[in-house]
Amino acid sequence: MKRYINRIFILFAGVMVICSLHSCKKLIEVDPSGSSLLTTNVFTDSVTLQSALAGMYVNFAPQAAAYRCSLSTLPAFSADEMHYVGNTYDPFINNALLSSDGYAAYIWSNSYTAIYNSNSIIEGVNTSTAISTRFRNQALAEARFIRAFCYFYLVNLYGEVPLVLSTDVKQNSALARSPSAAVYAQILDDLKFAQSNLPSDYSISAGSRTRINKWIATAMLARVNLYTGNWADAEAQATAVISNTALFSLPADLSRVFTPTSTEAIWQLYNDTNGFTWYASTVLPNAVTKIPTHVLNPALTSAFETGDARKSNWTNTLVYNGTTYNYPYKYKSLTSGANTEYYTMLRLAEQYLIRAEARVKQSNFAAALADVNIIRRRAGLPAGTAGTATDLMAAIMQERRVEFNCEWGHRWLDLKRTGMVDAVIGTLKPGFWKPSAALYPIPAGEITRDVNLTQNPGYN
Repeated sequence: MKRYINRIFILFAGVMVICSLHSCKKLIEVDPSGSSLLTTNVFTDSVTLQSALAGMYVNFAPQAAAYRCSLSTLPAFSADEMHYVGNTYDPFINNALLSSDGYAAYIWSNSYTAIYNSNSIIEGVNTSTAISTRFRNQALAEARFIRAFCYFYLVNLYGEVPLVLSTDVKQNSALARSPSAAVYAQILDDLKFAQSNLPSDYSISAGSRTRINKWIATAMLARVNLYTGNWADAEAQATAVISNTALFSLPADLSRVFTPTSTEAIWQLYNDTNGFTWYASTVLPNAVTKIPTHVLNPALTSAFETGDARKSNWTNTLVYNGTTYNYPYKYKSLTSGANTEYYTMLRLAEQYLIRAEARVKQSNFAAALADVNIIRRRAGLPAGTAGTATDLMAAIMQERRVEFNCEWGHRWLDLKRTGMVDAVIGTLKPGFWKPSAALYPIPAGEITRDVNLTQNPGYN
């Protein structure tokens, strides 16, 4: 029965990927009657609920969506990681976004569409009497995790945002922005529920790491506690993941990190229907473009130490017509049908660096240095010897910078949460940078439709 349900989940997800290509709905334009799988009538048995959950995952990350590519590329332009060959993304590169920018609006709409689908499942499960308590709680936990994950990026990219917790479109269309503390409180509540109600293995996804479980929720709790300054809980959650050596370990071969069988992967998404990732098709040169369009900033390429295996494995160089282009190379495959890489959303290296930072904040310098050195040794670098809190934080930020380069907005969010963004980006882009650019603009269309929604400072 479990194998049959897994087949339904995978087949439905594939169909929904095809149907959802390039979907980009606004928050208040989501039609509650637009998907019959998300009405309460569907939750009459476990098979139909599984189908609804499959639809939720696909609506969270349709092909070419923010949660497959844009959240790695656009914040990298905003930070000091990449520039673009052409002028398409100049507003991000120059930190000069307008409230009418379609790419920034897509992150918003993609996130709120996923949140709406999560809320619909939560409401449907809560009103159904035909589902067992155990499966009911599992479905609620998966939906609440997706909602929390989306809100994490919304609150970090846009600041205060509307906290949408229902499918009432009329009510949602008049919501004001909630304080960031309230958004984070909801994120933590959702993640704790997910952690307590999900299995501790990957059996519900037949061994692949593509469906939410306890450890995925735990890893995200570690990150959120770090961002909110709860150092003890950040350390405890990261330690729980790191200690599960039966499931997680750091592969010595860096080319294995983003594969479907990676032991470092905590959470992954299936690649695209063509058998490779949209990220690779976006950033890698090919027979048509000849040269890469997403090129690494010299500030990033020079940040790698001599001998760092991450530079040789996760970046690449192409010389074309006498010009040298350095570009991201974490995802390498453009082979149709190969399926050699999965989008890796959460991975073990982050947990070590979360724990290191949390330990520094608690004055446990020796243990923090030990965590940093685990990441350094995997990269082929000698152990660091930094001892003071300032030195250790600099070492951690250095490792985060090169380890997570051009990956899920880590660098952009790190610069902002540590208060370094004005100094770093202001120095790099002195003619363009202004402090208000640390937050993306609330999409103008959303403000037009919602009289209670206000704009971030610095935007019309």
